[in-house]
Amino acid sequence: MRPTAFIPFRRLASAAALAAMLASPLLAQAPIALSLTEARAAARRTSPDVRAAREAATAAAARERQSAVYPNPTLAYGREQTSGGGQTNAQDVLQLEQAIEWGALRSARRDVARLRREAAEVRLALAEAQVDLEATRAYALAVAADRRAALAAQTAAAFAQAATVSERRLAAGDVSGYAARRIRLETARYAGIRAEALLARRTVRAALASLVSTSPDAPLALDVALSDSLLPDAREPASLDSLRAAAERGRAEIRIAALEAQAAAAEVRLAARERTPVPVLAAGFKTEEAAGSPERLSGFVAGVSLPLPIFDRRRDAVEAAEAEARRREAEADAVRRRVTHEVTEARDALVAVREQLALLAPQLGTQAAAALRAAQVAYTEGEITLVEWLDAVRAYHEAEASYAMLRAEALVRQAALERAVGAPLPSITNGGAAAPGNDR
Repeated sequence: MRPTAFIPFRRLASAAALAAMLASPLLAQAPIALSLTEARAAARRTSPDVRAAREAATAAAARERQSAVYPNPTLAYGREQTSGGGQTNAQDVLQLEQAIEWGALRSARRDVARLRREAAEVRLALAEAQVDLEATRAYALAVAADRRAALAAQTAAAFAQAATVSERRLAAGDVSGYAARRIRLETARYAGIRAEALLARRTVRAALASLVSTSPDAPLALDVALSDSLLPDAREPASLDSLRAAAERGRAEIRIAALEAQAAAAEVRLAARERTPVPVLAAGFKTEEAAGSPERLSGFVAGVSLPLPIFDRRRDAVEAAEAEARRREAEADAVRRRVTHEVTEARDALVAVREQLALLAPQLGTQAAAALRAAQVAYTEGEITLVEWLDAVRAYHEAEASYAMLRAEALVRQAALERAVGAPLPSITNGGAAAPGNDR
């Protein structure tokens, strides 16, 4: 076979593909690029979970400030008047009362509020990390769906061209009727596969749109270009011990559980200090009008009141706070165990997917595409059988589609490992798009 024998076929296939693309509604508008970083940022801006967590953090910060405020004083006015035998005695008393909280009580209350505020801020970071994971998953699946749709369109175009060649050779008596019918059947089959791939592409882009669009009903335009080709990181993940140590430091759930346990311990101290009565100081001004006296007497009043812990000694409140603190400690231990399992599972899953990619990647790429084109030319010129050509096309399409899904799965697994560890791993984007088939 001469090296240039396939050039006409390639030109014809390219022209047919270009014509199909120009006729497609996918190019009705100029494409807009969307990177993974932009998708994550948009998802954070539009996520109701992030907004709710942000408002919760704002509320916790306000409660912390409120915990440091002194109690308001009380202004009291009283009048006493007695009369008898035509004589009247009267007293007017105006006084200001102020509760004097102990410093330890106020400190304990502020500690509880501060720890609650820190936990709310970590919950906000947790909500953002969860949205990042969801956006990464949706973006990766959309990139894979684009690649699968392109492969399906490429294969369908190849079969359509082969069907044209087959009909011409059938009229010339060069192929059997069975071969022509088989080509027509495969052409229809891959047209259906292409339709399914386009539907899957619409579905995953709708899922991505639900994360990045301001309105859940706003669709993501089909011609939006996903500018990150998302090459998987081939480097071996860090050791399991290192990842577990990083998760112990950075995983949001562990930090939240620890802060909640500390807040519960602070509430125990607060409940214990609330058992000490809070004195109330009073000071004011008094006037008195005595019967039979033309003079109006005036002076001051001062006093102190102290609640007596006779009926309520806060014993049950302290016991409840202690039990709550023990519950929080147990929950923190449970979170640590669960995170350790999640890190192990996420790392094993990432390693397994990367091993599959390493096995499949050398078999694909430019050489595989060239081999497929050579097989197409060989069948067109009658150098290989129909079954051999069908096997070559099917193997190429299935391998490339599987590789696209494996790449998406690897990126999702890496994002899941980042989520499990609570710290970023090496970058999962290559910073720019690559043409299908040439990005390996």
